[in-house]
Amino acid sequence: MESHGKRRDSDIDKDSADAIVFCQPCGEGGKCAVAQGFCPTCEEYICAPCIEYHNRLKISKNHILLPKDKMPTFYPSTKQSAISDTEYCKLHPTEMIKFYCPNHCDLGCCYCVELDHRSCKVDYIAEVATDFVIGNEFRELGPAIKQEDDILSGYISNVKELLGEVENQSKDEIDRLRKFREDINTYLDRREKEMLDHLQRVKNEDENVLTAFMTDCQSKKSDLEVIWTEMCTENVSVNQRFVAAMKAQKELREIKNVMVKKAGMMTARECRFTKDSDTERLLGSNIGLGTLDVVEGFRRGLAPVPDLSTLTWKKEKDINVRTSQDKNTCSITSSALISPGLFLLTDDSNHSVKLVDATTRTVTSRLQLPGAPWDVCLLPGDQAAVTLQYKSIIQLISTKEERLSCGKEIKMATACKGIAYYNNRLYVSYILEPRIEVITLDGHIIRKFQRLLFQYPQYLTVSASTPPTLYVSDYNADTVLQLSQDGKVLVDYRNKKLNRPESVVAVGPGQLLVCGNGSDNVMLLTERNGTMTEILGEKNRLTSPYSVSFCPQTRAIVVGMLENDSLKVFNAN
Repeated sequence: MESHGKRRDSDIDKDSADAIVFCQPCGEGGKCAVAQGFCPTCEEYICAPCIEYHNRLKISKNHILLPKDKMPTFYPSTKQSAISDTEYCKLHPTEMIKFYCPNHCDLGCCYCVELDHRSCKVDYIAEVATDFVIGNEFRELGPAIKQEDDILSGYISNVKELLGEVENQSKDEIDRLRKFREDINTYLDRREKEMLDHLQRVKNEDENVLTAFMTDCQSKKSDLEVIWTEMCTENVSVNQRFVAAMKAQKELREIKNVMVKKAGMMTARECRFTKDSDTERLLGSNIGLGTLDVVEGFRRGLAPVPDLSTLTWKKEKDINVRTSQDKNTCSITSSALISPGLFLLTDDSNHSVKLVDATTRTVTSRLQLPGAPWDVCLLPGDQAAVTLQYKSIIQLISTKEERLSCGKEIKMATACKGIAYYNNRLYVSYILEPRIEVITLDGHIIRKFQRLLFQYPQYLTVSASTPPTLYVSDYNADTVLQLSQDGKVLVDYRNKKLNRPESVVAVGPGQLLVCGNGSDNVMLLTERNGTMTEILGEKNRLTSPYSVSFCPQTRAIVVGMLENDSLKVFNAN
């Protein structure tokens, strides 16, 4: 019986020179070939073809092979035990993993080395395993694995916490939605009852009046029948007939007089149910319980915005916006167009907001605030939102009937600066830890935009283009950034004539006005060609402009400045 490796006939003594040794690589492949040499490095007996192949392989060509006459007749190899501790190759399932490539951090069998690592200096596992296991690198793996395990545990913990927040937030929003639905149901039930009660009341009143009128008519009719009977009786004298006739004439006059007075009672009011147009639109809406895009609603009824780059501007008389309640020189840091010719201003120096009628050139309403306002934006329902940066508050105010009054406050974590509104969301900028937050009108944070490009984000606005985008003026970077609604920077607008940009205001599709505080000018930003051009400057006597607004009906630009009681007005020629 013969076997591979150090093999001999069972009748021959171990020490006999006639021992037959077979090629081990061939034996692992199911072949039988007599060994013609021995490789001490690989600890293998190999045949002549394998010796030739062994000398060609980069990994083994430098191995010193022992010829057949010098190879050991018995070699107690440790290779088999070492190799038996590894695994079978996944790419070549009949081969054991014997090699490691440091360049690719890859384990493989001899075929892997030949096919994929010919140019690499690979390690034979049996030669390097012992030194590695007793070395520092192996010992350092334990703490490294523990550290990575702790990091993964932290990630898992954070994900679980976030999942909890997602669940809670979802529950809260579902509760708010259902509460709103209950409020709607309660409101509709109440309105239905009010209308039904009113209808029943009208019905009862009309029925009572008509019934009383009919009773009177029936009574008078009976009286007439009695008189007529008396007049027509044959057994009465002429005198009695005369008396009956006179009584009949008198009764007829009274009936006519009464009927003339009561004729107006012979009527009934018509009740007709008219559908409420708002409710009818709600029923036809696919987002009746959700949010509505009200941006275009602010522009409803406004005149079309002309191409401002084609217009020239004439300086009009300034509007004095200082009132008797003001103790300091005004600083108009922002403005918004409420209606044609009517502007809402924030006066940072005097902690107030003001309504200014540009037609009458007067301040029509003033509201004292608990802190210094910075920026303002309009909201649906005759409301506006004002940032009180040093109070870390967004103050909602009412502009109904052109009278200003305070509404609720939205508490913010830190000092807030610029503010804009779109699609039931507020966009708020912060200069400490520069960022932009998207929040609900209840103050819940939906999204944060944190960009290295933000150095000092002062003002922001939502464009009137499709799809809408967000514009942010960066005071320190002398730039205006255009962002997508998910916070991606689309365009970085710069111009050598724009320095220290302040208010950025969308005035119509594709057109925005930008105040240059450091350059004493107002720039027109045009989306279609990505340019900024100066339309008002030092020649127009602008000094540190902070706010700008445009009225398309009057074609007027109004500019507010820091520490200046005058509102600059320019009309298009």
